[in-house]
Amino acid sequence: MITYGSIKVKTITYSTVLFTWATITICYVTAVSLGHVRPWLPMISDCAVEAPESYLSRFGFIIGATALFANVVMVYYGFPEFILRKTGFVIGAVASVGLAVVGAVNEHENNTLHLAGALSFFVGYVAYMALVAYNAPTDEKISPISVINKRIFAVMGVVLLVAAGLFSLNLKKYHLYLAICEWVGTIAIEIFNLTFTQDFEDLTLQEVMPDGVLTASTVKLGLKDDVKPVAVEKFQSKS
Repeated sequence: MITYGSIKVKTITYSTVLFTWATITICYVTAVSLGHVRPWLPMISDCAVEAPESYLSRFGFIIGATALFANVVMVYYGFPEFILRKTGFVIGAVASVGLAVVGAVNEHENNTLHLAGALSFFVGYVAYMALVAYNAPTDEKISPISVINKRIFAVMGVVLLVAAGLFSLNLKKYHLYLAICEWVGTIAIEIFNLTFTQDFEDLTLQEVMPDGVLTASTVKLGLKDDVKPVAVEKFQSKS
C-alpha cells in the first residue's frame, strides 16, 4: 500500500507542471480548433472562456494550483535555512490561490475577480521566485547550477512582469506583446519550479516533512520553526 510519506517530493513538482501545461495546451488547441480564439496569439485566459475548454480549465488549473501550493509547502520544510521563510510561504500560498481563482472564474463571468486572481498569481509567484533565488545559496542541498538556474528564471520573471505592466497601459496597441509576456512568463515559472526536482532528488515526503506533521494516513500542515525535517539531518549526515 502506498502511503503519503513514501511519495517522492519531486512528484509534486512534476504534477504542478504537468497539470498546468496540460490544461493550457488542451484549452489552447480546443479554442483554436473551434474558432474561439486566433492561433497567434491569444492571452492564456482567452483560451478558457467558451465551452468546452472552460470546463477543463476549472478542473485543471485548480488541481495545478493545489499541486503548486503543495510544492510551496515542500520548499518551506525542505530548506529551513531560508531567510524570511514564513514570508515566502505566505506569498507562495497567495499566488497558489490566485491561480485557482483564474481557473475558477473566467474574464467574461467576473473580470474584476479574474484579474485579481491573475495579478495575485503572477505578481505573487514572481516575488516568491525572487525570494527563493536570493536564498538559494544559503542551503547546501541546492547545487551551484541550480542556484544559477533559479536566478536566471527569477530575473526573467521580474523583467517580463514589468514589461507586461507597461504593455497593459495600452492594451489596444500592445495586446500581442502582453500575450507574449504572459506565455513566456508562464514558461519561466514552470521551468523555475522544475529546478526543485534536482534539489530534492529522491527525497520522500516523510523525509522532508517534520515528525508529527505527516503521518501514513493524513497530511497536517503547520508552520513549525523548531522542528528539523528528517531530510536536513539526512543531508548533514552525508556531509
